Amino acid sequence: MVGMTQPVAVPPRPRPVWLEPRFVVGVLLVVASIAGVSTLLALADRTEVVYAARHALAAGDRIDADDIVAVRVRLGSAQASYLAAPPKPGAVVTRTVEKGELVPRGALGTAAGQNTTSVVVEVDGQLPESVDTGRAVDVWAAAAPATGGTSSPPQVLVSGATVVRLVSDDGLGSSSGVSVEVRIPKESAPSLLEAIANGDVVSVLPAGD
Repeated sequence: MVGMTQPVAVPPRPRPVWLEPRFVVGVLLVVASIAGVSTLLALADRTEVVYAARHALAAGDRIDADDIVAVRVRLGSAQASYLAAPPKPGAVVTRTVEKGELVPRGALGTAAGQNTTSVVVEVDGQLPESVDTGRAVDVWAAAAPATGGTSSPPQVLVSGATVVRLVSDDGLGSSSGVSVEVRIPKESAPSLLEAIANGDVVSVLPAGD
């Protein structure tokens, strides 16, 4: 028939690339990879803020914000055992905490430390190896024997004292010629100082031994 034209075939429109299954799978893989890496990094950097001693703290010392410094460490479940907030007013240290050591919650007490004092005693003979800084000890004394007599039986002058530090005459920390600084209740100080002044034989032993 004259005047009629043949219809022109229109090619199908291409599917948008974001609808392609391979594209969608690729995007999901990339997202999953990024999420996995982020999770691993978060787990690897799971640190907590706790407090360490800015300087050495002896048993009985008051402790406040100026005595501690915040540090970030990875402790896991052990984090609850250490100081994670500034101490309450009036808190005292119940055992020696070395400079830079994380402050254990169990090493803090109340202002009862005001009732203690420190005394340096010269130990007669060798010091037991288990006696060290922070250790609870008993201080024993035996009266010095009179000329030609015998010494009296030793007795406990102070029970449950705390070792503040060991002082060695030769500076090498050996067990010979050692003086021990101990934190004791103030009411026990007169009897101990009297024993020292009288030249009694003083020994320091682990508490309970």
